[in-house]
Amino acid sequence: MTNTDSDPPVHRISRVEDRERLLAETLAHAEAQEALYKVLPADEPERGRWKASLAALILVVALWIALAPPRWMAGTEAPFPTDGERDRGLRAAIWMQARQVEVFRLREGRLPEHLSELPVQMPGLTLVRSNNRVYQIRGRLADGELLVFDSAQPSPAFDAAAPRIRAQGTP
Repeated sequence: MTNTDSDPPVHRISRVEDRERLLAETLAHAEAQEALYKVLPADEPERGRWKASLAALILVVALWIALAPPRWMAGTEAPFPTDGERDRGLRAAIWMQARQVEVFRLREGRLPEHLSELPVQMPGLTLVRSNNRVYQIRGRLADGELLVFDSAQPSPAFDAAAPRIRAQGTP
């Protein structure tokens, strides 16, 4: 007779009382082992109590920084440009925008309808076309005066911005 069990019993226990006694002993041993692992020995200190306190402290500090950042974290405010710096920047922006219009005209054979056709648009500038070759780029200075770059007669005010920009690598 062949046994089809993959794990045949080592001892054959034929009586019901013996099986119940053996099962009870096994369960009692498992409960005793589990009780040993649940109780810390007297000589070992309790671990992990400081983790909750540390987590609460970190949470309080994070909330303080998020809701009311201290002055030392905020840093200093960025300086605002002066009117003279802004005006020089506007002249340089108009000059660079004019260079882009010229490159566009050479590549496409026409002037752009709007500055949005250029790869980079400078804010606050407008393009006014006179014909297929002549155009103006306009912007407002800090005092509200209109600054105009005319491609037919470029102003010397824009030539002052040109050498600095060329020195940085723009042709």
